[in-house]
Amino acid sequence: MTGKQQSPVTDKQRTAIFAVLLAACIAGAFAQTSLTTALPAIMTSLDISAVLGNWLTSGFSLAMGVIIPATAFMMKRFPTKPLFLTGLTLFAGGLLLAAMSHSFPVLMAARIIQALGSGISLSLTQVIILALYAESGVGTAMGFYGLAVSAAPVVAPTISGIMVDHWGWQSIFWVAGGISTLVLIIAFPVMRNVLKTSTDAHLDVPSLVLSAFGFLGLQFGSSNIGVRPFLGWQVLGSFALGVLCLALFAVRQLRIDHPLLQLRIFATRDFTVAVLLSMVLYAVLIAGSTILPMYMQQMDGASVTVSALAMLPGSLLMAMSSPITGRMFDRFGIRPLAIGGMALLAVTMVPFGFLTDATPIWWIAVVFAARSVAVSMVMMPAATWGLASVERRYVSDASALLTSLRTIAGALGSAVFVAVMVSCGNDPMGVSIAFWAMVGVAVAGLVMAVVCCRKR
Repeated sequence: MTGKQQSPVTDKQRTAIFAVLLAACIAGAFAQTSLTTALPAIMTSLDISAVLGNWLTSGFSLAMGVIIPATAFMMKRFPTKPLFLTGLTLFAGGLLLAAMSHSFPVLMAARIIQALGSGISLSLTQVIILALYAESGVGTAMGFYGLAVSAAPVVAPTISGIMVDHWGWQSIFWVAGGISTLVLIIAFPVMRNVLKTSTDAHLDVPSLVLSAFGFLGLQFGSSNIGVRPFLGWQVLGSFALGVLCLALFAVRQLRIDHPLLQLRIFATRDFTVAVLLSMVLYAVLIAGSTILPMYMQQMDGASVTVSALAMLPGSLLMAMSSPITGRMFDRFGIRPLAIGGMALLAVTMVPFGFLTDATPIWWIAVVFAARSVAVSMVMMPAATWGLASVERRYVSDASALLTSLRTIAGALGSAVFVAVMVSCGNDPMGVSIAFWAMVGVAVAGLVMAVVCCRKR
């Protein structure tokens, strides 16, 4: 049986749906950014190590990476409105569970529930925006989407820092859970079924299991680098399991009639380059945002509030830059943004390679602000460019692949670079070495942008 194309929405409905999507993104970004700032306090409260504490962020990303491949099927099979509301419900419920948790296992379970909901709603958001603005202005729309993603980090670190200092880290989950619940209530009458569905869509369960074990193996191996023997099963064995499962997953997708994800879209050169650029960006972005609060609070003696204030200017600049870079993409294409952004990213991380006990917080704030501008130049334009390059019938697969792979790259990057920091002494020298490794990754992304990003 074939599905049906949903009837087009009016301009007023389109604006309302877009507003709900942005509100949901703000709620998600608030929760994620707040946890990054509060992570050292959570580690102290629960008496866990930096490697284990990092699982609260990297494990969240891993769970998102596991569920996102399934969202390609969900978007084809289920109507947009109930699917989006389900994602929001899971996310809000996970936040409220985290607010009531007092142990690492419960908090980790809550983070996984949040990730499942976030993975569904995040994949849907990008595809819905592309469908709503297919005729014109997609770059500008995605730019404002980037603004929404960046708006919460403008205030979230500062607010969460004050909250953690005064009321404990659970308070940030109460606030984020309340915001998400309010967005869910508003979304009920506003959201519409805007994507085409089909009863012919199939979920290949073996493929989902293979992808889950593949990502889990890579994540577990990465998180144990530097704290476990490399040749042991915790590192090399886990890597081998992950690579094997992902290889079997890829072979299966190319041989079955109804793949979980249509991997043949990687034959589209621009999409492949966009995915690789996004993976490089997220690996460096998430790792840096995780390590800097640890450095400022545990090695430089700053409070949670002060470390959050140090990241405020960068978040503000990122939010202000996103609509501008969206309009620049509409006018000039991806090449100047990708090359300029990756070059600026590499340059602005060099000062973090010279951190010491005496490095002033204001200097970290200045450099982090410049780094945030670099991120905004690449993040949304690369995603828009990649998704717009594939055939319309494969957009849901492309969105799931892009979101999943860059999320997994962020989780792996965070795990690897935190492990590098810990193995090199878990001191300012270890932080500096980790950032020099990130500079190398950013330079690789710059070379890719120069060679592979075509002129408009």
